[in-house]
Amino acid sequence: MEERLKHPFEATVTPEVLERGRHWITVRLRNVSTERLVDVSATLYTYNSHDLDVLTSGSFHFVQELRPHDMAALNFHVFANHTGWVYLHVTANRDGAFVNWYSPYYEVRLIEDPAEIQTFFVNRPYWAYEETIETETVVHAHRDVQNLRLEIAATPPSKSHTLMDVIDIDFIAEGGTKRFVSELYASEEGMYHLTARLFHEQKLISSKLASCYVTPLEE
Repeated sequence: MEERLKHPFEATVTPEVLERGRHWITVRLRNVSTERLVDVSATLYTYNSHDLDVLTSGSFHFVQELRPHDMAALNFHVFANHTGWVYLHVTANRDGAFVNWYSPYYEVRLIEDPAEIQTFFVNRPYWAYEETIETETVVHAHRDVQNLRLEIAATPPSKSHTLMDVIDIDFIAEGGTKRFVSELYASEEGMYHLTARLFHEQKLISSKLASCYVTPLEE
């Protein structure tokens, strides 16, 4: 029997900032359930292997047992080319029940990136059909930077990729931020997945994800 627990684990990733090249990152996996978990298998995956690749020499770990509140430090081998995202897939056995858990995405940023998307969110988690979905993006500069481009895209339930907004950012001073609002007409009902991507001189340097749900019109 398979049992899907919403939150049997918690995980943190360190370091969060890398230089370009090969590195070992550590995922600290904690059992936050009230039950003993055995035969724990953990595999690290990447959202886009071009940005951040998980190398086969260190992509999988097996832990014999994790008691409640126990933590295991798992080291994974990665190659960092651009700022990217990783996530963990964990399976385990809990008193005869199969536990299957996917972590959230974790951003790993390259140290030389001059700016990043500090926050990206949808202003409400639920929208009505034919409303205008509104997102907010805040871009933060680590040093004086020019020639940034921000792209906001959405994937509606039909899976058709839609580019919501393309914003050219001429300049942000070191330590400064700029806020941008983007809109999309809700033409379909269901789950929308949204992505904010920041480019510097045509190179992707930061990205963040968000989602919202469009409900039917009330009759």
